[in-house]
Amino acid sequence: MKSIAHLISTIFQPLMMPIYGVMLLFVYTYFGVTYLQQFWLILTPVALFSFAIPAILILMLYKMGVVSDLSLKKRHERIYPYLITLISYSVMIFFYYKMRMPTWFLMIMASSVAIMVLAILITLRWKISAHMFGIGGVIGTAMSVSYFVEHSNPYFMFMGLFIIAGLVGTSRLILKRHTLGQVIAGFLLGFVLSFIFVWIGAKP
Repeated sequence: MKSIAHLISTIFQPLMMPIYGVMLLFVYTYFGVTYLQQFWLILTPVALFSFAIPAILILMLYKMGVVSDLSLKKRHERIYPYLITLISYSVMIFFYYKMRMPTWFLMIMASSVAIMVLAILITLRWKISAHMFGIGGVIGTAMSVSYFVEHSNPYFMFMGLFIIAGLVGTSRLILKRHTLGQVIAGFLLGFVLSFIFVWIGAKP
């Protein structure tokens, strides 16, 4: 059971969530039609700034002994990786801004920054689930884009995403990385902020 939980946690790790989110836009929204010719131009920055750069720098922190393990089990060791991710996300937003991406798209990225800021503040006192605010952010974004940008209801996608969220949350509990409260709080943090930010960005 633990091996499956490890696999799920690895596949749906927080650094991968923005990549999955952008790919969902290409599959389920008009975004995929409008920007199809720019697929790699749009996907590459999110892969670089939300995954590759933070992952490399976190690995360097591990090699330097700043963090004791790559899964960041200890609450106080999460601050530096979170700050690295926050800065990398901010650069990513500037890149997309220069590309003149739609406001609601920029707000998706801005919500990631807001989530990271709150996660850093919460982590000073309490350990919150990064895996859950990652998947919560994807679901909040998907719902907000569907309702306020697309005016659609891709319920099969929502069903799949909630199943994934359940699997991720259960995996974190099986691995004893978080309590139920930390799992729920992480999901709500990601979901609420991403939903609100995209909603604001979608307003005319």
